[in-house]
Amino acid sequence: MGYINDISPQELATLANIVAIALTEGRTADESNVLGNFIATVGALILTIAAQQQSLEARLAAKEAKDTKDKDMKDTKTSKDKKDKKDKKGVKDAKDTKTKENE
Repeated sequence: MGYINDISPQELATLANIVAIALTEGRTADESNVLGNFIATVGALILTIAAQQQSLEARLAAKEAKDTKDKDMKDTKTSKDKKDKKDKKGVKDAKDTKTKENE
């Protein structure tokens, strides 16, 4: 489908017009109606599939973004907790050193 994605809107409309004329040429009105309804149904189903696919991809992307954010927050908290623990140990060591010096 790369070709269709690369043509201009005007060219796409012209192509659709050519296809429609070619498909209905030599057919009765009833046959053209059946064919048109069939093509419209196929188009509606393609749009339904694409919409559901887009919805699922968006939900997956949102979940991945949330998971990344949660992990980053957890990592930040863990780093902060380690720093706080190290700072407390440093304060305790300093007090112990000072107490030993006073003895």
